[in-house]
Amino acid sequence: MRIKINLLSQPFISIPIDYNYNIYITLRRILFDYLSAAKPKLFNRYKKAFPDFTFSQLMIPERKVELGFIEITGSYLSFYVSSGDDTFIEYLAKAVNQVGEFPVHNKIFKLKKIEVIEPPEFLPEMKFRMLSPLLLVRLKGDKVVFVRPEDSDLDDIFSSRLAARYNALFKGNYTGKDIKIQLDQGYVERKKSLTRLLTIRNINFKTIFAPFTLKGAVDLIAFAYHNGIGEKTHFGLGSIEALEE
Repeated sequence: MRIKINLLSQPFISIPIDYNYNIYITLRRILFDYLSAAKPKLFNRYKKAFPDFTFSQLMIPERKVELGFIEITGSYLSFYVSSGDDTFIEYLAKAVNQVGEFPVHNKIFKLKKIEVIEPPEFLPEMKFRMLSPLLLVRLKGDKVVFVRPEDSDLDDIFSSRLAARYNALFKGNYTGKDIKIQLDQGYVERKKSLTRLLTIRNINFKTIFAPFTLKGAVDLIAFAYHNGIGEKTHFGLGSIEALEE
């Protein structure tokens, strides 16, 4: 299930560009505050194991970016939150609605509305765009190395990671051979850079940002849409949107 949280802003409010962790913490706090009173059993369940989910980067139509800050020059911003756990998303929407606002780094944005986004029809081959960057890593000895768009093992690392996450949640037996990713080659040729440097909790991550095609098991493609792709999805990485032909 996917929702779109639409917020109102006063012009010329500035927020730090590294807002991912702050949004994650705010989502948890708002949900737990609501569930602790309304649904104690669900509160205890999510306290023990928070659902697998993701959210998009902030969509701010009118903005200026400089010196590590985003200045919101318009009156509107929004972001998506999605998960394969529909109950989690339903109660998150109720929690945010009840509060009526959403803070980002202590700047308060009033809630305009929450929309439920209908999922696409999932097919064995689909094109997507990234609503937030993709993070993939590999181990090189004791060192963690970021996967780059041009790396020959990008597909293997992506596919095995996605299958492993699905199997852990649903006790499946998919392998990396059941799903494949291919970056949009036309986009690759046009762009000088397909990477973005992202900072989360004072740690720098080199991520990938490009449209792509997924081919393979429909269950895994649906999982990628709802739960996100790659690493650190709960910090707002790997959120994707289907592209129409």
